[in-house]
Amino acid sequence: MTAIVNLNKLARVYQEKGSMMNNEQSLIKEAVKGNERAFEKLIKKYDRKVYNLLLNILKNHDDASDAYQNTFIKVHKSLSSFKGESSIYTWIYRIAINTAYTYYRQRRNITENLYDNDFSEIEHLYKGSDDDMDSLFEEDRASIVKREINSLSFQQKSVVYLKSYEGKKFREIAEILSLNEGTVKKYFHRAVQNIKKSISVKEQ
Repeated sequence: MTAIVNLNKLARVYQEKGSMMNNEQSLIKEAVKGNERAFEKLIKKYDRKVYNLLLNILKNHDDASDAYQNTFIKVHKSLSSFKGESSIYTWIYRIAINTAYTYYRQRRNITENLYDNDFSEIEHLYKGSDDDMDSLFEEDRASIVKREINSLSFQQKSVVYLKSYEGKKFREIAEILSLNEGTVKKYFHRAVQNIKKSISVKEQ
């Protein structure tokens, strides 16, 4: 009886997901036809996530707001070219990342840490040591983490951000950044290893 109930629940979940996907596809089709209300509904599903992404990368509300506007202008202009080879969410994120990169290049003199966030994934990987530490983010370790991350290229920083802060899978990150999955994994694990090495040297 329990198995039947669970199967019924699973079926409902798939039906709901299918309904959401169909609804999203309908919004995309209507938006491509010029239905502005459909486009607004589509934007509303992702606008907060996109803005948070841009703000966390650019660390500047003015730049993030400008990049946000430009991102959705590009989405509006390019929506007819969306082929459905990835999710619309991934496609919009890719446009947002590329837009952020343009602003990043214009602000190379920014001294703030670009990724001053919760790097829980890196912390989790580092805790394989025997050290009894509360967190990677004690004052000295936090500065090392930030320094190492800020020494990375924009793409490498983006990988670390999307993995540790957004919690995205390597496959999703590869789609967003137009990289192969192996490269994404290499970027992330190299960053983790560099941080572990720097912390070990510091604490010797």
